[in-house]
Amino acid sequence: MLPSILAKQLEKGIGDYIETTFPMTNEPFRGSVRNMLETKDSVYHEPYVSVRLPFRVAEKMPDCFEAIHPAYLPYVHQDTAFQRLTGDDGQSTLIATGTGSGKTECFLYPIL
Repeated sequence: MLPSILAKQLEKGIGDYIETTFPMTNEPFRGSVRNMLETKDSVYHEPYVSVRLPFRVAEKMPDCFEAIHPAYLPYVHQDTAFQRLTGDDGQSTLIATGTGSGKTECFLYPIL
């Protein structure tokens, strides 16, 4: 399922529903619903997309792994998770951060 195709199908379905539910049969208003539906941002709004990555990068490579040598410095929240999850005194840890921030690596690296 591609989001862009799904969004277009949803727009079409909603537009058909509005035109069917509120038919404009008298001459002065004929086509006004269609014009409203085709006017940008009058009914449908573009999705909000942010590609900015606000995640802070750690100052140094983690030294808690013997076999894993990451190619890039981890984010601060990853480094904190590594420190909490490794060693003999590992602690339960909850990672709550944005999409694309490397949550999977937070627990995967210590497992490996």
